[in-house]
Amino acid sequence: MSIRIQRFGEHRQMPWKNGLGITSEVISRPASDGSGGFDWRISLATVGASGPFSIFAGIDRTIAVLKGDGMQLTVDGRREPPLLVGSPPFAFSGDAEVQAICLGGETLDLNMMSRRRRFVHRMTKIDVSDVQTLSVTTDAVAVVFRDEALVAIDSLRSDVGLGDVLVGLDGPLELAVEPRGSGCMLYIIEVTACSGETPDAEQVA
Repeated sequence: MSIRIQRFGEHRQMPWKNGLGITSEVISRPASDGSGGFDWRISLATVGASGPFSIFAGIDRTIAVLKGDGMQLTVDGRREPPLLVGSPPFAFSGDAEVQAICLGGETLDLNMMSRRRRFVHRMTKIDVSDVQTLSVTTDAVAVVFRDEALVAIDSLRSDVGLGDVLVGLDGPLELAVEPRGSGCMLYIIEVTACSGETPDAEQVA
């Protein structure tokens, strides 16, 4: 898959596992055991009301808020600090019982999931206050943008905005980012195989 910008409106819409909302799936790797699930998946979800998260047994998860008033999560009975725009990405087990309380109106969040003992993922938040060149490693599978910016990587040069995602990475690469405002925020997502697996993804737009 060649490097390109996958726009917010191009992500595939699908219902939540618990039926309480809609997720926009960005990119995923189908389950290698043929179960019909995934080995890892990046998605964007709109949360409009308080309620439980779906259970994903054997899955490790990381979440970050891209837009809105944020959420207060309770994970296996433990109340976590409020998850807001600008908060560090929050990692937790998909096996956990998670309750989310919306702290205001609708929230858009970024979700990364990977199957435990097959893949390990990392989500890194980067604040860009001026023109900056970022190093993208060979483990990177996507760069998710929150704010308007001009990005350049190899021969690609494009304006991006909320929920746009750079996919098809084949690092290591250098990514130049020029904020269109006083600053911008983006997330680099990396996936590492545990043993004998490859992080190749299936584009699902």
